[in-house]
Amino acid sequence: MPEPSHSTLRTILEECRDGADGIGFNEVVVMLESTAASAEVYMDFDDLRFTPDGRIVTLMVPGGTHMHLDMSKIREAEFIHTTNDQGLPSYQLWMRDSDGNPAMRIYLRKSDEDTTNPPRHNFFMSLLDKYPAKIALSADEFGAAGEHP
Repeated sequence: MPEPSHSTLRTILEECRDGADGIGFNEVVVMLESTAASAEVYMDFDDLRFTPDGRIVTLMVPGGTHMHLDMSKIREAEFIHTTNDQGLPSYQLWMRDSDGNPAMRIYLRKSDEDTTNPPRHNFFMSLLDKYPAKIALSADEFGAAGEHP
């Protein structure tokens, strides 16, 4: 069995999940897309499961819905803070493949509990301070990555 890998992307995803003082990404929309289709899944970003080799992360939603991400195929991550068309802040984590195409995007939703929105904003801005530019990711972190699960 290959040695487990603790990649840069895994570190970022765990940091987003764990947050600071119990405030992390929490309520999110995860978007997957291809040239022909897209899907949005509303979820709490608290159940991430990694394969023993550390290459695949499964994002779990209560009730059985889940998504797999082969982290060995992601070459770039980027935290993005913009204003949406309604004038509201938009907090995003984009993950792109080797062609620069978005493979998965994570958007923070406005919390149902208004008191958690300011700490979530502060947490996201601390991530943006830590990762102010695109983060280059290497397949070498995973050794000889296999085919899609």
